[in-house]
Formats: sequence, C-alpha cells, structure tokens
Amino acid sequence: RAGLALGMLRRVILAIKAASIETVWVVGGDDRVRNMARGLGAECLDELGEDLNDTLKKAFELAFEQGKSALYVAGDLPFLKPSDIHSMLQASRSQGNVTLAPARRDGGTNSILVPVGVPLQPELGRGSFMKHLTQAARLEKSVAINSSQGLGFDLDVVDDLETFQHMEPGLLERLANEPKLGPPSL
Repeated sequence: RAGLALGMLRRVILAIKAASIETVWVVGGDDRVRNMARGLGAECLDELGEDLNDTLKKAFELAFEQGKSALYVAGDLPFLKPSDIHSMLQASRSQGNVTLAPARRDGGTNSILVPVGVPLQPELGRGSFMKHLTQAARLEKSVAINSSQGLGFDLDVVDDLETFQHMEPGLLERLANEPKLGPPSL
C-alpha cells in the first residue's frame, strides 16, 4: 500500500515538473515521502495547519506572499499527465480564473488553481467541488472547470483499484514498483 501511494505521488510530482511549474511543494509526509520528493526536485514543507484544509490555506498564502498563484494537485492521481497540468493553466486564462478539477466519483476536488490574492478557502473532502464553486461565486470570481481522466480519477476506495486495473492492466504493480526506481533519467 505504501509503495502504491509513493508511486502515485511520484507520478504527480513528475507531471507537475514536466509541465514547467517552477516550484513544487510537498506538504507533510514521512521520511520516505520527503526523500522521494526531494530526489525529484520538490521542496518539502512541514504540516502548516491543524488539518488538510488549514494546511492548504496556509500553503496558498505562502505562495501569494511570493507573488505566485497557488496550484493544489491531489497526490493520488495515477493517470495524471503533464497535459492535465497544462490544461489547468490554460483554463485559468493566465491565472485570471479560479480553476477547479472535480473528482469523478464523490463530488470532491482533485485540483485547484487560485490566482494571487483570491481568498478562496480550501474545503477538500466529500462534496468540496460544489463548496468551491459556491465560494467562488460569493467572491465574484470567474471559475473554469477542468475535467480529464488524469485529474478526475483519484484513489479513494478499494473499488477504485479494480477500476484502475481494468482501465490499464498492470498499473498498480508499476505504481508500487516506481518508487524503487529512484529519480527518472531526463
């Protein structure tokens, strides 16, 4: 199970880096997560808040302090590709829109792009996609919705494993073994 989680996170970091995002932060995680993330060129930050949403809010604020838009991407997206990240950036219209990528199944949000200074409060979890849409409307911010296989399919329940294995036979074994491969050769 840990190997599978590391393999998915590895794919997510590599997709973000390949999309020319200059700074990638991995927040939290154990030594294995931190070592792998650093090996792939990501920066590791300690947990910043009381829970995931508070931590994400503080990470957004940290990005804004540096004059950058904030992009959250869930770490459990086994089909994520650089083109999915590019499509998030394009949908934002040069970071003018809040851009959301819905989860395929539970009404959650798998990716959020927030322009500098927009006070969108992360509300990840079941039903978060509608919460984020409602919040953006209250803030009078335009929203782009970005749906793709890579951003929509996250691993939440055991049934997801069967679905993924059917979609791409051998995927789970490859993901579980990827962390053992070390950094990719570019």
